[in-house]
Amino acid sequence: MNRNILNLLETPLVQGNLAQVNFYFEEIIGSDTGWQLAITELTRTADNLSDHTKFFWWQIVENFVKTRYTQMDSASLLMRNFLFQWLHNMSISAKEESSFLRNKAAQVFSLVFIVDFPRRWQSFLVDFLQTLKLGPKAVDFYLRVLKAIDSEVVDREIPHSKEEADRNTLIKDTIRETCINDLVNSWYQICVLYEMSDSKLVSECLDVIGAYISWIDISLIANERFVTLFIRFMKDQHLREPDCDCLCEVVAKGMDSSAKVKLIESLYSLLHGAGVFLIDNEEDSDYLCKLGKLINTMGVQLAVSWTRHGIYGLENKLPIMDPLENKLPIISTFFGNRDDNVSASVLECINEYIIILKQKYLLSSVDRQNLESLISINFEKMKYDRSYNFENDGDEEAQFLEFRIQLKKLYVNIASLDKNLILSRTQQLVTSTWENRQTCEFQDAELALTCLYELGEPAEVRAMVIIAATYGGSALEDMVRTMVKFGVTGGISPICDMHHVVQLQFFEVVVRYDKLFLREPYSNYIPDLMLAFLGVLNGSNYEDKQERTESHLPREARSRVCYLLSQFVRAVKACLSVIPSDLYHELSLSEFCFLAHKLREEFLDINSSLRLSTDVRYIYEATTTFIINGSLDHRIQIVMMDFLLNHDMDAFKTVLDQVQREAEPDIVALDKVAAHSVNAFTWCSEAFSNRLEMRVVGPECETPHSALFVQALEIFVKFAEIPTVLPEFQRALRRYCHRLAFCLDKDILQFMPAISKTLLRSRDATSLSENWFLINQMTSKFKEDIIPFLKVEFQPMIRATVAALPNLVGGQEIQLQRSYFSFIAAVCENHLVEVLSSQDTNFMQPIIQGATELNDPMAQKDCYSILKKLVELWGNNGPPDFDEFLYNQIVPACFKGPLRETFDLSDAQTVVALNEASACLKLIYDQRGEEAVTFLQSQYLPRLDFRSNYFRPMPAPKILEFCQALRMEAKLFKQFLKAFFLEGKG
Repeated sequence: MNRNILNLLETPLVQGNLAQVNFYFEEIIGSDTGWQLAITELTRTADNLSDHTKFFWWQIVENFVKTRYTQMDSASLLMRNFLFQWLHNMSISAKEESSFLRNKAAQVFSLVFIVDFPRRWQSFLVDFLQTLKLGPKAVDFYLRVLKAIDSEVVDREIPHSKEEADRNTLIKDTIRETCINDLVNSWYQICVLYEMSDSKLVSECLDVIGAYISWIDISLIANERFVTLFIRFMKDQHLREPDCDCLCEVVAKGMDSSAKVKLIESLYSLLHGAGVFLIDNEEDSDYLCKLGKLINTMGVQLAVSWTRHGIYGLENKLPIMDPLENKLPIISTFFGNRDDNVSASVLECINEYIIILKQKYLLSSVDRQNLESLISINFEKMKYDRSYNFENDGDEEAQFLEFRIQLKKLYVNIASLDKNLILSRTQQLVTSTWENRQTCEFQDAELALTCLYELGEPAEVRAMVIIAATYGGSALEDMVRTMVKFGVTGGISPICDMHHVVQLQFFEVVVRYDKLFLREPYSNYIPDLMLAFLGVLNGSNYEDKQERTESHLPREARSRVCYLLSQFVRAVKACLSVIPSDLYHELSLSEFCFLAHKLREEFLDINSSLRLSTDVRYIYEATTTFIINGSLDHRIQIVMMDFLLNHDMDAFKTVLDQVQREAEPDIVALDKVAAHSVNAFTWCSEAFSNRLEMRVVGPECETPHSALFVQALEIFVKFAEIPTVLPEFQRALRRYCHRLAFCLDKDILQFMPAISKTLLRSRDATSLSENWFLINQMTSKFKEDIIPFLKVEFQPMIRATVAALPNLVGGQEIQLQRSYFSFIAAVCENHLVEVLSSQDTNFMQPIIQGATELNDPMAQKDCYSILKKLVELWGNNGPPDFDEFLYNQIVPACFKGPLRETFDLSDAQTVVALNEASACLKLIYDQRGEEAVTFLQSQYLPRLDFRSNYFRPMPAPKILEFCQALRMEAKLFKQFLKAFFLEGKG
């Protein structure tokens, strides 16, 4: 052996050594005697080797056991001697072996075990038990090996093949038949012997018992001698946590429900009698979590037993509900613990209890008392703690929010079980909190709002909201009224001075129950609610953190409130006329427009975030919706809209001037401003639901709202003619055109030639795809009216697309192709083939290529659909050169695509594409009759490269069979064609 290499093993991480060590490793594992070298080194000079070197040799042995040991019966004895020699040396050595090396060695022992036991080494475990007399080191390693064996044989999270599963079953059966009693006795002796001297070994032993209990006889562990140990360990601070884990596994073991209930009751009685559940003065939260997990497991297992056997218990009439209900006081104690982790440990059991109650026909008084207790605790646990850091969320805050989600689910589950009870308790909470809002803490106010909000989750309560919005008179309605009455009253908004979490939750509740504000008297609260929304948003200050107070919204919360305001304005727009005109005027100018302009300036700052762009969008939409749906006359609405958008148009004109005047303008900054200006008009157009709304005029003013948007479009188109390409501006212009196509109707068509020329200057895949989608929308909407535009602009767009495709790869290519195919399909579906007939046939080439060359079955399906539609429209009366194109391009495409190797006929989407090709061929026959058959029989099929194991080219009988099938009905021909191509692909 090369000693220089061994020296390298001592320092493998030194630069240059690692590569040589890896090379040597590969050389040794490829050698027939490499593993023998490894076991020699590990047994002869182990104490003199570094941990790196030992790990290296153990890897060699592990690789041998995994790859070649199974077939080498002759190696079994040598391996057995090595394992016990190493174990003996390790146990008596004065040097402590590193934990990771003992784990690696235990893994190798377990791998040898699953190969040799029981066929080659049936006494493996019995022999192993003899090593326990070597002392604590040997005991520790014995327990590690048992855990490693459990991982290899029993662990359900590790997937196994059928052969491995059969092997594992044999191993477990053999252990149960031959040596399980010896193993169990060894566990008991370890626990007794090391209880006072080495709690770590006892903890490991308890871990092993918990792992093995799932597949051994329960009576081996659930007996007096072990249970006495378990109860004693619960009083030992070093052993009680692993003892809880072990007992959890014992309780969770699969068994007959009757036996399960008896086991749980017996164990619970002993633990209760020992004072284990007296936890009032217990401070160790880790232990309480473990103990909570134990009582939770008991409750869950009782619930599972109840589900299996119904309300009246088991065959011996043993009731199950009584044992479960008897544990609820202790479960509630854990649930109410001040540590959230302890509370969370019993949540599963509580939810199972709620599920059981849902299955009962009637709730008893005891059930209701239990629910009352759980609701009270849930309320208290859902509150924000005083130490919660709202400015800088850390791990503790994140854990609480995750826990709070589970508490909300419990609240909703109880509401689904007994809506009247939860309504009554929540109403008490909301009324007492908001009537005393000036003295209550913000945590209480936020809790009341959160509970009121979560009430809207169950279907039963959602139905109540609809009924209350229509007819009135419900507890839910009273709660919302109380909240609004004391939150926003008489033009003064107390909510504006509250903590920002209260503000956010207040507006969440308002929007969740917005239907209640659509009728009187609640519609009268709309002005105050608008003032509250705008007061909170306009009061947010981000420039100086030192000036901020708890009532100032953080950015994330403000984004949410902007969205909620937009939703609320949309929801109540039919009732905005209740706002007096003078207040409406003030709200529009002083509040809405001011907020929009404020957010606009923040967004245009060079360091603004994408989220802020969304905020601006919501406020522009809300402002426009508010202006056009209220009590203002039409003339003032026009003035308001002009005031709202004037800043954006002025900024846009400034950009236009700079780009035209300056030699080297800041393109990025100017592009952002220009795009925002266009987006502002787009967002405002969202307030108009259709063409009639935008074109409506008032009695004092004949100018429709649409005039403002048309004038803006004229300026944008003029700007688009400059030679500098601004990508953000072009994307914004496309979005604006999408909206105006919806709102302006045909008025937009006059601008389309200029817009198209501008947008085509960007030749990247995304821009071209978005252009096709825009034209596709116009085509589907305007139909015959867009034909003049398409006749002129279609060829330039085709040329740009064809030129771009060779330079694209992957998703970009597919995206552009699909958008183009969608457009052609829209032209065909809307019977605008006049556009296509006026073009050269080069527009068809991408479609033919898509059908025959793409590896995208959905795109191929679209291509065959287009070809089928063209045949349907032009098959008998098409352009002069279509007949030639039909036989030279379309018919071959229906064969070339399916015959490609990448056309996978076992894939469902590919079969859909094949069906379209089949329909296309059948339609050609229906249109052209025997002429098509003659072409196939005499010209095309004889030359087709039909790759079969039998013939090449296609013989006459096969051609005749195809032509006969073509005359069949469509369904039969489809089946034939699939079999035809399967044969052709060999």
